[in-house]
Amino acid sequence: MSISRKNALSALLLLFVATTVAAFAVKEVSHARKLKTAEVTRASALPAPAVGRTVLVSYFHTKTRCTSCLLIEDYTSTTMKTAFPGPLADGKVKWRVVDTDEPANAHFVKDYALYTKSVIVSELKDGREVRWKNLDQVWHLLDDAPGFQAYVEKEVRSFLEPA
Repeated sequence: MSISRKNALSALLLLFVATTVAAFAVKEVSHARKLKTAEVTRASALPAPAVGRTVLVSYFHTKTRCTSCLLIEDYTSTTMKTAFPGPLADGKVKWRVVDTDEPANAHFVKDYALYTKSVIVSELKDGREVRWKNLDQVWHLLDDAPGFQAYVEKEVRSFLEPA
């Protein structure tokens, strides 16, 4: 192979790598912007006390977030909006995203024994938490969006059933 062909091949390979890296960066920035616009819906404390039963679904994260962490939030949010539009609208189910790096939210790490980003489903009766569950299988289902969403939906529905 001549030197000019080797140089051309090297240039093409470098162009391919640069294009791949640029595409990945654009995708990450786009996802980060989507999350930033969703920050309006984020909450830190328990919702205002309500009379009766409420199921609260919370995604707990820190400021440092990887692609998997963002995917957990995205899949859970999609599940909540598609599987529970009625209960969300009437307040029987509430969905929130909580940054545990915020000083006011640091207690959640101890309250729920959090060691990583987590989805917690809890039942509130008259504004008081009476039970909760860490949906620890979300990490194992990241490569299976339908399975992830079915798992979260099943767990939330189990909390909607009378105890």
